[in-house]
Amino acid sequence: MTRARWSLPVLVVAIVAAVAVGVRWWAFYRTHVETDDAYVHADVAIVTPRVAGTVTALLADENWQVRRGQLVARLDPTEYRIQLRRADAALARAVEGVEQARAAVRAGNSEVQLGETALAQARLDFDRASQLAARGAVTTDRLDHARTELRAAEARLVVAQRGVDRARAELGVALDAPASEAAAVREAQATRDAAALTLSYTRLRAPIAGVLTKRAVELGHRIQPGQAVIGIVPVAAAYVEANFKETQLRDVRVGQPATVVLDLYPGVEYRAHVDGISPGTGAAFALLPPENATGNWVKVVQRLPVRIRLDEPPPAAHPLRVGASVVATIDTSDRSGSLLTPLGQAPVQGRVATVPTAR
Repeated sequence: MTRARWSLPVLVVAIVAAVAVGVRWWAFYRTHVETDDAYVHADVAIVTPRVAGTVTALLADENWQVRRGQLVARLDPTEYRIQLRRADAALARAVEGVEQARAAVRAGNSEVQLGETALAQARLDFDRASQLAARGAVTTDRLDHARTELRAAEARLVVAQRGVDRARAELGVALDAPASEAAAVREAQATRDAAALTLSYTRLRAPIAGVLTKRAVELGHRIQPGQAVIGIVPVAAAYVEANFKETQLRDVRVGQPATVVLDLYPGVEYRAHVDGISPGTGAAFALLPPENATGNWVKVVQRLPVRIRLDEPPPAAHPLRVGASVVATIDTSDRSGSLLTPLGQAPVQGRVATVPTAR
């Protein structure tokens, strides 16, 4: 009798608790979708040389943190320094050539002035000889000689003017213009800049901030342009790729809030949001996509990758690890967002970055 009296209240409490849990579960999953088919990803940057060379210094090792622009390795610069010296010498010769052309123009101008003076004198002598010859005061030979001198002076003036034109053409710029404006100097300067740039390529720098991984070279290795040397994982810009079933994505929109929990840190929850939804299933982009129109067909629920990005960088005590397993949950209460990533969305800091100029 006592057992029957206590069993009824216990049964009622159990039923109420089960109903409460069921209602809560229903209310939660009516507006949330969850998957454990999710992993941490990152757009790994690969450091590759632009010139061939021998590795002479490795300034960072595996798993080291590096800043953007930090020097991570050096190649032997001897060959490229010689090319730079050769380009410097060619530039100096080009500047000297401009100065020589400038001096030739000035000398030609002086010769033109002398020719004009000589021509004026020859014209005076010829006029005087003509007047005297008209009065019979000089012989015909004297007049012919004056006429010849006049023609010679005219010819010498023309030659001097042609010389000035040739010198100006070789100079290529105004007489008072700086040598750097001359075409030959600009070409030599461009060659010199290219040699300096090539020399700078012997210093390998980190294009982004992150953690080094997959170092594939050692001291003394001869490497070629484009060869993978070191990988850099942008830990602060890591994201989660969650593979939801297609039946779960009806209400998922870009920008919806999400939560991420790593198996690596049980109980640590990261706040995030939906960054984008893949335009196709994983099978559609596989190397060998399925051929559903051949043979016996069995329907299989497909999964679509959803990119989830943290709202803020992960704390130093719980950094993300690429490849770590994740349980991702998306709150689909607000369904006003877009199914596609908006056009012109700003790039995420650390993902899109220009390679810093080597110093």
